[in-house]
Amino acid sequence: MTRRASDPETTSIFQSDRFFEADGQWYFSTRETPDQGPYLSRELALRECTAFLRTQVGVPADIWDRPGGTS
Repeated sequence: MTRRASDPETTSIFQSDRFFEADGQWYFSTRETPDQGPYLSRELALRECTAFLRTQVGVPADIWDRPGGTS
């Protein structure tokens, strides 16, 4: 990343994981909606997050399963 001359020498970058656990249940966060969940595992939260993102961008549900798809 390019730094401007006026930028401080060191900066703090905040990064957050989309998935989080609370009271033994898993959730995912998006910009568009409140936190989604609860799910029994991180894997289930990941699966549901993937489905949610597909609907947001209008990607057909099976696109990742096609040859040349991203999975």
